Amino acid sequence: MTRGNKVLMCTSIGVALSAVDTTIVNVARDTIAKELNGSDGTVSWVLSGYSIVFAAVLLTSGRLADRYGRKRMYMTGLTIFILSSAACGFAWNLNILIAGRATQAVGAALLTPAALALVLPEFPMEKRSSALAVWGMVASSSAALGPPLGSVMIDAWGWRYAFFINIPMGVAGWIMGKKLLHEHRDENAQGLPDIVSIVCGVGAVGVIALAFTESNKWGFIGPKALAAYAIAAVLIPVFVWRCNKARLPVLDLRLLRSRSFSSANVAGVLFSIPFYGSLVADLSFLQRQWNYSVLGAGVAATISPIFSFIVSRPTGRLCDQFGHRKVVVPGALILALSVFLRAAFMTSEAAYWTRMALPIALTGAGLGILIPSIQSGAVKYLEMDRMAMGSAFYTTVRQLGAALGVALTVAMLQRAGHSTMTNFRAAWTLQGVVAVCVAVVMVIGFRPPAPTR
Repeated sequence: MTRGNKVLMCTSIGVALSAVDTTIVNVARDTIAKELNGSDGTVSWVLSGYSIVFAAVLLTSGRLADRYGRKRMYMTGLTIFILSSAACGFAWNLNILIAGRATQAVGAALLTPAALALVLPEFPMEKRSSALAVWGMVASSSAALGPPLGSVMIDAWGWRYAFFINIPMGVAGWIMGKKLLHEHRDENAQGLPDIVSIVCGVGAVGVIALAFTESNKWGFIGPKALAAYAIAAVLIPVFVWRCNKARLPVLDLRLLRSRSFSSANVAGVLFSIPFYGSLVADLSFLQRQWNYSVLGAGVAATISPIFSFIVSRPTGRLCDQFGHRKVVVPGALILALSVFLRAAFMTSEAAYWTRMALPIALTGAGLGILIPSIQSGAVKYLEMDRMAMGSAFYTTVRQLGAALGVALTVAMLQRAGHSTMTNFRAAWTLQGVVAVCVAVVMVIGFRPPAPTR
């Protein structure tokens, strides 16, 4: 095995753990509420707290990795993630669990952009898409595997093991990383990154993620949501101003001038909406309409990560051979087809193999194409000293898209005056339209830089 593949395997452990934990606890909500005597509003922070903190810290962590070292930041993040997973598993009340989840998110946010920045320098330009395909395959399969894995573990051993499983895997990854990884950093970055841009960036992303995550309680245009948007509207211009003026800004705005980077980030936001939205809709539909148990719904969803794993393997080579746009567009259309099929043919009468299995498999195939190819298109052409920063920005906007996708899906499912079946069809239709928009963005906007660069 080449050194590059060893580094890829090593960092994939941390990425897999952070991706699984974005979705694995979703199926444990009722169990946690019952055991720890929590209200729905309080328990929801076990889920939403992770997403909000993860999104808020990501952008800053990329700059810190470039400045202080990618290996150092990856190992620090993995250590925090392991320890906080233990704290979550042993939590004796909801406050401890929520604090542990927030700390978990900090660790995940520190290690994720650093991991990608450690992988890319190990591969020549012509092989980076293939490496990113494996990396994306791990992330997509892990996120999709979260609900079925969580349902099986919770049914067998209880919700605490959804956290305990992180410890042996994390320790193995930590030992491997300590021996294998080499340190990389931006040698031109001296001194502390600009504090004002860090505060404004974290604050703006945090309040936007909060508004999206809490939209089922606040509404998208309720007073609290409008207050969050107003705070973001103040912070974002200050953030942009400081990033233009500061010697070491948290984000180099020159990245956004690249059409490949900017259009891939827009595509990443959009595709996250049907990705995470369909996870919520499918599990809810199976339990509410077809009366599946938590375990049954989780097992039924395993087709998606299986197909994602299979399809994502050749995606990187196809991107290298034909270009990202020619790979992303059919992937987006496959994802759109999968949710349009749900909207058109799903009924309230259970018929998994004739009505649900094919759409879930197509969703997995679409994600297996999209996750590695869009991420590869965003970061493949970046300069070495901007890889962690670019990766962090992409992951941040994708996380915001995930929060928006869940919020929109929940809002559609809770519409008053419509039947439950009508609401599910409306949610799937919206997801399909957004998936088509991914293809449109890539056709119109994506242009790789000239080879001389």
